[in-house]
Amino acid sequence: MANNLSLGCDCLGVIKYFNGWLSNEKGEPVEAKNVICMHEQDFGIGWKHTNHRTQGVGITRARILVLQSIITVGNYEYIFAWHFWQNGNVELETRSTGILSTQLIDPGKTSEWGNVVSPGVMAANHQHLFCLRVDPMLDGINNTVIWEDSIPIPKNEEENPHGNAWRIVKTPFSISGFADANPFANRCFKIVNEDVRNRISGNPVGYKLIPQPCQLLIASKDSVVRKRARFAEHHIWVTQYRDGELWAGGKWTNQSLVEKDGVFDYASRNDDVQKRDLVLWHTFGMTHNPRVEDFPVMPVEISTISFKPADFFERNPAIDVPQSTQAQNKSVLVDESSIANREANLVWSEGSTKVESSKL
Repeated sequence: MANNLSLGCDCLGVIKYFNGWLSNEKGEPVEAKNVICMHEQDFGIGWKHTNHRTQGVGITRARILVLQSIITVGNYEYIFAWHFWQNGNVELETRSTGILSTQLIDPGKTSEWGNVVSPGVMAANHQHLFCLRVDPMLDGINNTVIWEDSIPIPKNEEENPHGNAWRIVKTPFSISGFADANPFANRCFKIVNEDVRNRISGNPVGYKLIPQPCQLLIASKDSVVRKRARFAEHHIWVTQYRDGELWAGGKWTNQSLVEKDGVFDYASRNDDVQKRDLVLWHTFGMTHNPRVEDFPVMPVEISTISFKPADFFERNPAIDVPQSTQAQNKSVLVDESSIANREANLVWSEGSTKVESSKL
């Protein structure tokens, strides 16, 4: 399903392409040209500070390294782009686009199962749910996943006299299982190495994931959809690593009526996952209730999953990025007088009628 990528279309700038290997209907390997592209791009301000006493400014521009591939699944395109930041962040950006799956509908009618996106055309409500498999190795393979909640402390004279304090509650996964996002508790999941400590903080080195709190699978428990996609019942799964366990929905997803040998089965073994070779799985995506603006081609809908270093480094890794300067950036100041002259002389022609305007 991988797309062949081309210059000037799927990636911009100085591009390096990589070939990949797919399988045909007989299971034979087939080389696919230019299915992965790599490039750098500017990504806005990386860090900045203005000293309020001296008005001195320190600022850098962020650049990211992008590894991108695109697949076409039926009527949809999914664009997967890994972003590697100079500050140590690693992100997966997923863009959904393509053509809506539509049905005919009588003029004047509506449906609660979808939206009329063009006269006589209805697009059904549906979900896009993905599962990201992360096989970590932070300073070795014996890692632990800890979930952290920021819990407010009740106001009291001893700990919280002003009522503005909270406590970080840390809960390690000791056996394989699942958990869900909780933005109200600022819940994050840290993959850490408890045997390696940060020299500054004393905490175990790690990377943290704040899971996307998307709506999970809506289908009822006795539906075929739910039985085939048990992975989509929870945002986070933690399992013990085993060779060959690569598919959240099971190895034969398209031919299945139930999720067999998928992440639900892996997690049900109750394996020891603390200080072990483990795998973290993150379910994310969106519930898509179509808009008229999604027709005839859907604009990209973006989901971003971010892994951030958490006491992994001993300072900001991007502190040595060169300062942003006009000598490098060569920005161009807007010529206000030129714009004013163009606006004053601007003329729109609609058929035989001409309308002059002094404003855009």
